Amino acid sequence: MIDITKAATVFIGRRGEHHFRNLEFDVSSLLDGTYPGAALSAIYKRPDSTAYPVVTNYADGILTWSPSATDTEIVGVGQLEIRVTYGDVVGKSVRILTIVEEALVDGIAEPPDPPAQEWLNQVLSALAELDINQIDNLLNLIYNLLNNNYNLLNTTHNRVNDTYGLLSTTNGLVDDNHTLLNTTHDLLEDNFSLLNTTNSLLNDNYNLLNTTHSLIEDMRDTLYLRTGIILNHLHPIETATAPDMVSRRGAITFTSINSGNNVVLGSVTYTFVTSLGSPTANNVQVLIQDTLRNTVKKLAGAIRGVQDVANISYGPGTVPNPISTGYWTSQIFSIGEVTIPSGESLFLLERAENATTPLTLTSTATATINAFARASYLRYALSGNPTGVRGHLHTLLPIGSVVIGGQGGLLYPTTYDCHLITLCRQSDTSEKELDLYISNDEVNFTRISRSTPIGDDTSNAGLHTHIQMRQGRVPSGYGLYIRMGSDGSSANAYCDLKFTYHLYPVNLATANI
Repeated sequence: MIDITKAATVFIGRRGEHHFRNLEFDVSSLLDGTYPGAALSAIYKRPDSTAYPVVTNYADGILTWSPSATDTEIVGVGQLEIRVTYGDVVGKSVRILTIVEEALVDGIAEPPDPPAQEWLNQVLSALAELDINQIDNLLNLIYNLLNNNYNLLNTTHNRVNDTYGLLSTTNGLVDDNHTLLNTTHDLLEDNFSLLNTTNSLLNDNYNLLNTTHSLIEDMRDTLYLRTGIILNHLHPIETATAPDMVSRRGAITFTSINSGNNVVLGSVTYTFVTSLGSPTANNVQVLIQDTLRNTVKKLAGAIRGVQDVANISYGPGTVPNPISTGYWTSQIFSIGEVTIPSGESLFLLERAENATTPLTLTSTATATINAFARASYLRYALSGNPTGVRGHLHTLLPIGSVVIGGQGGLLYPTTYDCHLITLCRQSDTSEKELDLYISNDEVNFTRISRSTPIGDDTSNAGLHTHIQMRQGRVPSGYGLYIRMGSDGSSANAYCDLKFTYHLYPVNLATANI
């Protein structure tokens, strides 16, 4: 039974649950009998802001609602408004928060959500259970007890006065007075003890009130603090889009690297060696590793200024590279319409924004270079995967590249999620589906979103069709990858996409919580 006179949060089920849960609301406080012809109605506002009337049953002051599949279709926090109407007039109403949780889906491996939402629900429930009227009644009771003690003191005082008068009246009766005085003495001692006890009780009550007041203030401050911390963790601190045109991107894919080969990136020369020395200004030495892949990874770290004295030696003014960051990937990726084939590649991102100065990128190693250029979308080639069969993995965000403050900042990786896909253009109107994968080594890939529909009824340029996404947060340092399939059969099919993602704090703050 839900008391609508108190602030309430009601869990109505997980996505897709319906007609197995009956929620009973005590609405007797709304129907006070003033208008016998008054009627009850309920309006439900889902988490996506869609509002509509819901079917309820009323009997003996109880309003019963059984949520349907439509009511639990959207995950999140909604509202239920119960109204008392008289004709066309809404006389009274009350609102109750509703919560719909996500249901597990077979075949999808998702990292668990942080416990922030359940914690927030417990906080809201605790707030709802606080009864200010009961606290007020307790304070009134203590006040009445203090008044009663005061009356008792007055009564005692009057009795002492009566005793004094009795002693004056019986002054001539010595023997009787002696007995009476002894009795009176005992009564006075009892009264004195009673006064001391009363005084102690008053002091205890005073201290109890002070302690209660302090505890209530501490509880209020703690609730404010915890609510602020939870809200900060639930909301993103930054939003970004990949790719975007504010900075340029380039690529270099290596076939082989020998001692003495170099890569020139801007004003810095990176030389591959078999033994580290002391490079001069604008020079960096990178130790050749046991495999080509590991050597390219060390080069990427040197460009970002990673401190690794056993494998990288920096000259003055080279930590990190002033014009670009670099990230390793072995998967296919693209710079606009240009597809970079799979191999041991550097995914290069310009650090500055809106710059137009030419960027130097050369190498004496056996490698294929794609010069820095602006790209407003990535292109996924659909050829070779008709009839819905998924194609190759395609790097969207390389491992470790999602950082707070952009590539021009301190390069601190953080957690993120992809919440929006924009279809920029497509070669045809075939039905397409997209899967999202994450990985921190490009050996093991975990799918976090399956079969998102992608497409439009036209193949014109500049579609900008937005597809909302919902999946768990990607851990800090993980890369993001896509695979696509279609029911088309064209050998030249493609799809141009942009991805918008939210960045979140890495950890929930726990100081003073």
